[in-house]
Amino acid sequence: MLGIGITATDTEMGKTIVSGALAAAIRQRGYQTGVYKPAASGCVRNSEGRLLSTDAEFLLRCAGMEPSEHDQVVRYVLEAALAPAEASRLAGVDIKPRQMVAGAEKMLHSHQLSIVEGVGGISAPLTEDYLVKDFFKDLQLPVIIVVKAVLGNVNHALLTATYAQMHGLKVLGFIVNSWDEQAVGVLEESNLYYYEKLTGLPILGKLPVLSPKLLDGFDSRTIAEIAEAHIDIDKILKLAGGNTK
Repeated sequence: MLGIGITATDTEMGKTIVSGALAAAIRQRGYQTGVYKPAASGCVRNSEGRLLSTDAEFLLRCAGMEPSEHDQVVRYVLEAALAPAEASRLAGVDIKPRQMVAGAEKMLHSHQLSIVEGVGGISAPLTEDYLVKDFFKDLQLPVIIVVKAVLGNVNHALLTATYAQMHGLKVLGFIVNSWDEQAVGVLEESNLYYYEKLTGLPILGKLPVLSPKLLDGFDSRTIAEIAEAHIDIDKILKLAGGNTK
């Protein structure tokens, strides 16, 4: 059993894309791969009126799991695009932290390696008194922080890493999402420099923008190949305590 938590400096950093890319690459290496998300907001209703998480659907396809396993991948699905604590209040749903943790533990114990994606940033409230950092701490998972090379994100990255470490989490490093090699300038290069200098943590990869066609088509093989080319999977597995293949 091995697990890696994925958090970010903010919402809209691309946690789900990075999580899916890692899951696809690890699966392609021959690991029985699991994925999990404790709660998902902004979910949509299908033709039968059932709430589904598009994030969970993307993750399970990348991991080679079946669509029928949606409810095992995400414990709580919420319609309002708000933090789970507030979205659940509006929906009249009582989120129980122990159930979120139990679902993650089941996924971890039934797969060789699982990617566990958080919600929003590291301090996003899952309930009024239970934050994302509490969830990862209960699972004792090391975490990777997803960032973008944009103005202001150095501050957010340093605060996120420091906060996580202050609360006893092992931070493996950063993955830069939406990296455009053709548009790299002083801003982008300086962001990467200060991510490492100010935190002492490594840049573990720079994932380029993935096309909507690739994402919507759940082309996990191509996603895995892109992840292998742009993310140091070997280093991540080593830092997390796993074997490279």
